[in-house]
Amino acid sequence: MEPSSDEISHVTQGMSVDVGRAALTVTKALDYVGIDDKSHGRRVGLICHRLAHHLGWEKTRRHFILIAGMLHDCGVSSTTVHQKLVDEMEWEGAEEHCIRGDQFLQSFPPFSTFATAVRYHHTRWQDLPETLDRETREYANLIFFADRLDVAYASFILNHPYHEALLSRENIFSELTPYAGLLFSGEFHKAAERAIQKDSFWLELRDEYLDDAIMEALSSEDYEVSLSFDEIESLGELISQVVDAKSPYTHYHSLRVADVAYTLSGLAGLPPYERRLLRLSGLLHDVGKLRTPDEILEKPGALNEHEIAQMRSHPLDSKRVLKSLFPNNQIAKWASEHHEKLDGSGYPFGWKGDQIDFPTRILSIADIFQALCQKRPYRHRLLIDEVLEIMDEMNAEGKIDTSVYTLLKANKDELYKIAIRM
Repeated sequence: MEPSSDEISHVTQGMSVDVGRAALTVTKALDYVGIDDKSHGRRVGLICHRLAHHLGWEKTRRHFILIAGMLHDCGVSSTTVHQKLVDEMEWEGAEEHCIRGDQFLQSFPPFSTFATAVRYHHTRWQDLPETLDRETREYANLIFFADRLDVAYASFILNHPYHEALLSRENIFSELTPYAGLLFSGEFHKAAERAIQKDSFWLELRDEYLDDAIMEALSSEDYEVSLSFDEIESLGELISQVVDAKSPYTHYHSLRVADVAYTLSGLAGLPPYERRLLRLSGLLHDVGKLRTPDEILEKPGALNEHEIAQMRSHPLDSKRVLKSLFPNNQIAKWASEHHEKLDGSGYPFGWKGDQIDFPTRILSIADIFQALCQKRPYRHRLLIDEVLEIMDEMNAEGKIDTSVYTLLKANKDELYKIAIRM
C-alpha cells in the first residue's frame, strides 16, 4: 500500500532540504575517506568559491563552483585511492574516480548539472576537450587547481600549527607555480596570487571556521532549490552507492538492508510514512564506514582489538553526518543505533531493553540478516538455514527483538531473496 498525500506530507515535515545543504552533507560523508583529514572536499569547494570572487564570476557561477568543488571527489570511496591522489600532483590512475563521480552525479538529477565539471577535474587545462563549452572547461580546471592547492595546504598543516600557514602562504602556493599555463589556467594562478594575500583565505580553511564559511557562502548566493522526499530518497541511494563501493564485499549492502527493513516494518504494521523514513535510515546507516580503512573492511581474518576499536566509531560518524541533513527527525538516531543489542552488549551507546525503540530493532535485525547473507572476506555467503541458526542463538541470548525476528523467520524466503538480490 502506497502512502497517501497526507502521509507523504507527514514524512517531509522538518525535512526541507536544499541542494546546497545536501551537497554539504554528501561532502562531509566523502571527507571521511581521508580518515584523519576530514575536510578536503569542503575546503576545495570554499577555495573554488573564493577564487571565483577574485575572477569576477557572477553569483550563479560562484554558487555552481562551490557545490561542484565540494562534490568533486564523489567517485572516491577507497582510502587507498585517496592517498594516491594526495601523494602525487598528477596520478596516472586519477581519471577512474572522475568517471565514477560523473556517473554518480548523473544518476541524481539535482546534482547532474555538476557531473561534467567533475568528470574532467583532473584533466590538464591544455588537454580539456574542445567540445566542452568555455564555462565547463573553467569549472573543471578551477576545481583541479583548488584541489591541488588544498593538497599542498593539507600537507603543510600535517606538520605545522594552523596559524603558520599565514607565515608560509607563499611557500605553499609555490608548489603550483611550475604548472601555471600547463596543468592550470594562467588566469586562475593570477587570481590565486591575489586571494592568498588575505588572512581570511587561510583561516577559513581551519575546521572551526570552515562550515560557517561555507554556509555563509551558500546563503549569500540567493539560490535555493528544495528537494522533494522522492529526491531525498534518491540522494540516500546515491550516498549508499558511494559507501558500498568502498569494498567489493559490501556492494549493495546498504540498499538491501534498507529494503529488508522496509519489508519487515510493513509486516510489523508500521505506518507507511515511518517505513519510508526507516528505509532512508537503512540506506544511510553505514555512511560512517567511509572513514574505516580499506584494509580493515577487506581483512580476510578476524580483526584485532585496535581494528575493532576503529570499526566501532562508524555509527557515531554516521550520526554526525546525518544530523546535519536531518536535524528534526529520527533518521540519524536509527542509523547510529543499528549496532545496539537488547542485552546492552552493543555499541556505541550500550543501550539495552526499552532504551532501543522499535524501528531501531527492525533496522538492527535487517543489518545482521543481510550481512550474514552476503559474502565477506573471511567467509562465504551463508544459506538461509545457516543464517537462521546464528540468529536463533542471538535471539535466545536476548540480543535481538523476538517479535521482529519471528516475523523474519515466518517470511524467510522472501526476505532472503531481497537480501541477496542485485
